[in-house]
Amino acid sequence: MKRVLILTIFFLSCSQSEEIIENNISENTVIESIEETTTTTTPIEEVEIEQVSSFKDALFTVNQEKSLAKYLAPKVFLNSNEEIVVGVTNLISGTFELSIGECDSSDSCIQIKNLTVSADLRALKSSNRIRDNAIKSKWLESEQFPIAIYTIDELILPNKNFDSKIDETVLGTLSIRDIEYLVPFSISAYMDNDTIFVYGVTQVETLWFGFDPPSKFEAWDVLNPIGIEVEIIASR
Repeated sequence: MKRVLILTIFFLSCSQSEEIIENNISENTVIESIEETTTTTTPIEEVEIEQVSSFKDALFTVNQEKSLAKYLAPKVFLNSNEEIVVGVTNLISGTFELSIGECDSSDSCIQIKNLTVSADLRALKSSNRIRDNAIKSKWLESEQFPIAIYTIDELILPNKNFDSKIDETVLGTLSIRDIEYLVPFSISAYMDNDTIFVYGVTQVETLWFGFDPPSKFEAWDVLNPIGIEVEIIASR
């Protein structure tokens, strides 16, 4: 009886060790895989600033094939090693109206109206399919709440001399699991002909949207805050 018990404990220990090792390997490779997923546009910091002509209430539509959103979640194994888990969705859609022209507060101003950008949470993928299914079913409940939505009704940003590039912080409403929360995004954006390229980053707390950060027994825990990055390409 003792021999059977010892063997059982041994095999359980080996199984848990293999799972942890496998998870560690997948976590280490996720950053490499995410680099292949990102868009191939010129990095915003390398874009030369040009001047653009004024226009009013131009409707821009998000290019789903070239846009993405991703989460970056700190994950601690056995209260020691920290990894960054990255998940991506390319199912991004949205529209907004944009104007640029003269204004009293600056050389020129950018006006954003009726911005709605949606991300399909059911399409989120990381390097681990089992983890993806657990996050979507247990925490995000993406079958019941499939879409995350970011909205801005109206926003006016000062813009120096009709520059084609801006670096600003914008404030909008983020809805996840039908719970809304005001969330600022730090954005860098530039315009090239009739196309706008936007890179935005922020951090959120899972508790804002009604759920605790994911965890599994005492093996691992995800830590707040969770990073969110978006790369949006939109054309008129």
